[in-house]
Amino acid sequence: MRILLLSHGLPPDSVGGVEQHVSGLAEALVDLGHDVDIFARGDLPRRPQGTFEQTVTGNPAVWRAAYRWEGVDSLDALYQCEPMAEATARFLSGRASEGIRYDAAHVHHLTGMSVESLHRIAAAGVPTVLTLHDYWLVSPCGQLFFHEGPLEQRADPEQTGAVLTRLFPGWMKADPRGAVARMQERSRAALAAPARLIVPSARAIPAFTGLGVERERFTVVENGVDTRRLEQIAPPAGGPGPLRVGYFGTLIPSKGLDVLIRAVLQLPPGMVELQIHGNAVPYHGDESYLTRCFQQVHPGKGVTYYGPYSLEELPDRMASIDVLAAPALWHEAFGLTVREALAAARPALVSRIGGLQDAVDDGRQGRVLPPGDVAAWAAAIRELAVDRAVLRRFSDRCRGKARSFAEMAAELVGIYNEVAKGPAIS
Repeated sequence: MRILLLSHGLPPDSVGGVEQHVSGLAEALVDLGHDVDIFARGDLPRRPQGTFEQTVTGNPAVWRAAYRWEGVDSLDALYQCEPMAEATARFLSGRASEGIRYDAAHVHHLTGMSVESLHRIAAAGVPTVLTLHDYWLVSPCGQLFFHEGPLEQRADPEQTGAVLTRLFPGWMKADPRGAVARMQERSRAALAAPARLIVPSARAIPAFTGLGVERERFTVVENGVDTRRLEQIAPPAGGPGPLRVGYFGTLIPSKGLDVLIRAVLQLPPGMVELQIHGNAVPYHGDESYLTRCFQQVHPGKGVTYYGPYSLEELPDRMASIDVLAAPALWHEAFGLTVREALAAARPALVSRIGGLQDAVDDGRQGRVLPPGDVAAWAAAIRELAVDRAVLRRFSDRCRGKARSFAEMAAELVGIYNEVAKGPAIS
């Protein structure tokens, strides 16, 4: 098949979970014998917005389109990025003029890509699949999380309007109710465009059924990870020395890093070494969270920030820890880093919220803990630091809980084939 993947970013420019997921999927599809093109948003500072260029040749081939949110002055403009919708249409038209027709397009995120892109793809006659990795089509707070904590997992216009008025007061002051209504109607139309909607966990579905999308339209496809390389990592040695706890992911409030830091700082000096790996970015323009996290940390406290990482760097970084901590506070749709840790035989401590709680059997591959409960997280970390036999026992049960990119890609190819054939004629 000839498959087009669309994403709001791609490594090395952008190294979030979705972007790395798209990279891994592309390579797995190529390994299965398919031709893959990727069309992704990029900053491209010297190019006008809406222009695109091929940046990688071969298979997969990559095109990056320039979009930097210039001129975004309303909630409508945040979702309707007209330069990107036009860029998508021109890209498809150009490929068609070269004799290239896609059997399926798989869209992975639309922030900075325009919800209208889905309609342009449909107009070009390309069957489309959309994976909903988070809740951005429900609210610009794509993780349904505000500074005080997680929002309810539903499309409540009053809740959404109140949060957005605090986030974007200039955009919302004139007509908050109307702005939310337009956003939700636009999202309903966008969700109606693809032939198939995919979620990595059934726990993500309620937020979208709240918008009026029929539950029957969703297919659960569990995300894959790079098991091929991660399973080559030796299990953690289990001491002596400090327990090496790893945090992997973007450093934003919804991920709960502040909870983890406070839990570690409750423990005796020298008991734990916390390694923080991930991209440090402002949360909706607010940089105070990073300050709040790191102002707790002083020399000798055993907390080190190692910066962002690529898929290629992941195995070495994962090998440097004994246990992974995922203290998320939002209804995470899946939790890639947890599955990556399990593939590397690293036990995981996860929050009892969203799709994270499905990754770990409590007491077998790690612990499932109350989100935000600093004392509970400190106790779970202490248990593994004090009794390394428990760590080894958990480690022995980890592998096999995560599936590979290849397994995921094979399942998705089946879906691509179905949408390429079109609806059955009754």
